Amino acid sequence: MIEDDSPIITALDLGSSLIKVVIGRLMGDHEIEIIGTGVYPSAGIKNGSIVNIETTTKSIIEAFGDAELMAGQEITSVVVNVSGKSVHGFNEKGIIAVTNRERIVTEMDIMRVVEAAQAVHVPNDQQVIHVLTKEFKVDDQVNIKDPIGMTGVRLEAEVHIVSCGNTALNNIDRCVEQAGLQQMDKVLSSLASSEAILTAGEKDLGTAVIDIGAGICDIIIYVDGGIAFSSVVPFGGFHITSDISIGLKTTVETAEIIKKRYGHTRIDMVDPTEKFEIPSISGRPARSVFRQELVEILEPRVREILEMIDHELVRSGYKASLAGGVILTGGTSLLQGIEATAEEVLRLSVGRAKPAGLSGLVERIASPEYATAVGLIKYSSKIQNLEQRNMHSVSDGEGWMKKVRRWMENNL
Repeated sequence: MIEDDSPIITALDLGSSLIKVVIGRLMGDHEIEIIGTGVYPSAGIKNGSIVNIETTTKSIIEAFGDAELMAGQEITSVVVNVSGKSVHGFNEKGIIAVTNRERIVTEMDIMRVVEAAQAVHVPNDQQVIHVLTKEFKVDDQVNIKDPIGMTGVRLEAEVHIVSCGNTALNNIDRCVEQAGLQQMDKVLSSLASSEAILTAGEKDLGTAVIDIGAGICDIIIYVDGGIAFSSVVPFGGFHITSDISIGLKTTVETAEIIKKRYGHTRIDMVDPTEKFEIPSISGRPARSVFRQELVEILEPRVREILEMIDHELVRSGYKASLAGGVILTGGTSLLQGIEATAEEVLRLSVGRAKPAGLSGLVERIASPEYATAVGLIKYSSKIQNLEQRNMHSVSDGEGWMKKVRRWMENNL
């Protein structure tokens, strides 16, 4: 067992293809040292949602076993991601009067206006998981990020609210609990991914992060430093793999290997004479296939998914504001040629990113596949740092503490 008093945060990324566990130690100056990782196939998750409690729980336990052994730590609590088709994001506004005698905006006013903004009807089968402030307005002064200490009579807040289906959240709770763990937080997958790969400058400039996973694509847009839009496209890398399996008449497992090794999204970039071998199946002999034949199967599905993403970017109303372009992450972003194809379909500059700014076992998480897991740690570490800085001013009981914590989360 490693003796160290530094705080530890453990991320649990419930992906449609893999369960990932990353254990990070919080060092000085916001540095995170990766001390353990674990990965296990997630047979119980489909399109970002848990469909089998027992198999998902088993996968969590297996992934944690490897991570704990590597870290030399027994883990009891986790930060877990939330994704899937039941996730919805929408924008709201709240307005209040600044009521203190000096008309100076205080932290209490911030909490009041955020609560006013989230006083919106959410369907009974949904639960709010995030209320994230975009910007504030004090009287006629607009585009304010931190209004505390300013003078005015009216305070307005624009927020982005994220909700998720109760069934999906309850299934996460059950799996985590049955794995013998406690939850510190639930965090939207795309929010976590953006924390891992975006700089403050990119958020200010206007940038979209597209996390292309196995079952779904998570989309989040930042404009002027705040979250302006979030969405989910219910297609991902597994749908590409399925097409390859059918088209090449092979197993899904073999199709996944072929996709990763030989897949390309641009047929004009592939040598027309290049071949690869498909292993034997059901007594049929192994056979050679031209690589371009694979691309003819793969490219249309990739373009279809990118067109769905483009539809969401247009629907957001912020596509013209994306001066920073699009950053791809997630396992499917590793497909050869996908950046060029995405630029063609989205008509925006496109890059690919992986987690950065870490120490320790960085070689184990130096891939876009780990953006969500690393982002969960970074997001939670921000919460913990803010709580520590504000703890001295909190003295009015649990209800007040929860409000302060919510305000701090909203203003990350």
